[in-house]
Amino acid sequence: MFKKIAFSGLMLSMLSLPLLAQQTTTPDAPASAQRGRGRAMKEYQAGDPTTRARKMTDRMTQQLGLDEATSKKIYDITLARAEKVDAIQKSSDDNKTKAEALKANADDFKSKLQSILTPDQFTKFESMRGRMGRGKGGNDGSKDGQEKN
Repeated sequence: MFKKIAFSGLMLSMLSLPLLAQQTTTPDAPASAQRGRGRAMKEYQAGDPTTRARKMTDRMTQQLGLDEATSKKIYDITLARAEKVDAIQKSSDDNKTKAEALKANADDFKSKLQSILTPDQFTKFESMRGRMGRGKGGNDGSKDGQEKN
């Protein structure tokens, strides 16, 4: 019985050696990935503001049925918002100050949006944002992940 257990253990360890050999990282991998623990701690890199603004505007235009003039206005305020978000995130302020600045930016965006959209469109936009992951740690539809309105 002991011989069977010892043999099984030996075979199991021999079979697991190739698996251990595959766990190495490439030499150019960041140090945090090599340690295995710091991967979640990497700084979030958002796309550029113009791309984020264009995607959000396109989505809003399609889902809210916006005309070209309204779509252009939405793009302008969305781009300004995305650029401001980037500036806030790159600042050296503490997290509380950043959060307050992001909240002020979100409120400003929301008020500008309300002045452009019809009440029905704005209500639809609010429900659209809700479906895009609010409450689940997702973003607000802007794909920047930096701010929740």
